[in-house]
Amino acid sequence: DQGWLAWIAFVPLFLFVFNTRTSLRAFWAGFAAGAVQLFVLLIWMPSVLETYGVLSQALAWFAYGLVIILLACYPGAACAITKLLMKRCGNSSLLLLPMIWVCSEYAQSVSPFGGFPWLLTGYSQTRYPAIIQVADITGVYGISFLVIWTNAAIAWICLHRNRTLRIYGPMIAAVGLAAGCAIYGRISLRNWEGIRPQFQAAMLQANLDIEEPEEVLSEKLTSGYVRMADGLEPGQIDLLILPESPAPVSFQCDPAYRRVLEDLARRYQLGLVFNNVNYGEVEGKERYYNSAFFLDRNGAVAGVYDKIHLVPFGEYIPAKSIFSFAETITEVVGEFSPGENYRIVKMQDHTANAIICFEAVFPALVRRFVQKGSQLIINLTNDRWCGDSSAPYQHLVIARWRAIENRRYLLRATNSGITAVIEPTGRIQSSTGLLQEAVCRGRFEFLPGQTAYARYGDVFVFLCAIITAVVWLRESRGFFKLRRK
Repeated sequence: DQGWLAWIAFVPLFLFVFNTRTSLRAFWAGFAAGAVQLFVLLIWMPSVLETYGVLSQALAWFAYGLVIILLACYPGAACAITKLLMKRCGNSSLLLLPMIWVCSEYAQSVSPFGGFPWLLTGYSQTRYPAIIQVADITGVYGISFLVIWTNAAIAWICLHRNRTLRIYGPMIAAVGLAAGCAIYGRISLRNWEGIRPQFQAAMLQANLDIEEPEEVLSEKLTSGYVRMADGLEPGQIDLLILPESPAPVSFQCDPAYRRVLEDLARRYQLGLVFNNVNYGEVEGKERYYNSAFFLDRNGAVAGVYDKIHLVPFGEYIPAKSIFSFAETITEVVGEFSPGENYRIVKMQDHTANAIICFEAVFPALVRRFVQKGSQLIINLTNDRWCGDSSAPYQHLVIARWRAIENRRYLLRATNSGITAVIEPTGRIQSSTGLLQEAVCRGRFEFLPGQTAYARYGDVFVFLCAIITAVVWLRESRGFFKLRRK
């Protein structure tokens, strides 16, 4: 939460990149910085792997180490590429590092195994709402660029002893960009905070634990949710949402459980949204999907969304012919199939979509639903795996940005916390605590229209990539001409 520190934290790294002689040493500097940062931020991982993956302590830490090594390669590559450009194009190429850094963060969001963009640089500014509203144009990557550019500008000043006005150009640009973001943010906050939502949602946080006996979980999934729903004021709630949670009972195959959920849906004018395993058959083979079910006010199924972006080594094994050994060392790997349809569901005269758990960390995935016409984002998740750690708080921070980028209300229903109603400005309207049974109520609205980010996506990232590539190609052509001579 120390967002102010991000504006200076990268300066030592950039000074080292400038002064080191080789691209390899620049890579190892970026790698070391990234590894330290990631090791601290993701320190909750080993206990998850040990507790729920049933790995030995040594194997859990070994797997954690591999994750850190892999992810640290991205900042390492950004520093190495920058140094290579500096050697070919001159020292001023240090100012290309913010663009290269943004491209490396984007690469981290798509690879490997679908990506793991857990805490990008821009997320550090979540506590400063006026600065981050520009994300509805640039996505989180625009704020990453602003922070990294400011660090590069400070480093640029430190590296030049002749205090001519020219060396302050990058810092003047940084101040101008930050001021522009703040002004845009103030205007945006004023506009979006004027919404008066007319609907009210309730999200039930039952705090189910996968380690509980199956009969206990079954009871909590049926009579437990009904008991919690009975505590709501009659006629006050328009939509009821149940989170992603361990479910030993099947909506499709268990008539008693299906009747319970259908009866719950009939209490609310917009029905019920809940998570369950969806069974289907593709080319004669049975498939299992991690799915969100939408029931309308009559208890009928209005739509089903099958989770598209599965958790690698959690819900499936990527490149199974290579990593099949994972099945022998952990019990946590599922055999889910990915969905293929960005499902938009009608809720009376409105539209909504669901994203499930880990999907909230992928800006490009979430915006596809809004681009297709969704007016409300519903996030069903289960952070019980992470226990009492920083992970649920980090996950909530990331989800808030999806609301800003798309200017939608985001209703976040979690099994164990933190359940929250997030407004289009990223502000948390209401929320629950962690690892407790609770009900989260809040007001929301279906919002039409599309932001620049929802409509055009990561154009800002591609622009950074194009500028970097143009400089590289221009200088490379000159380099090869020199070699021929």
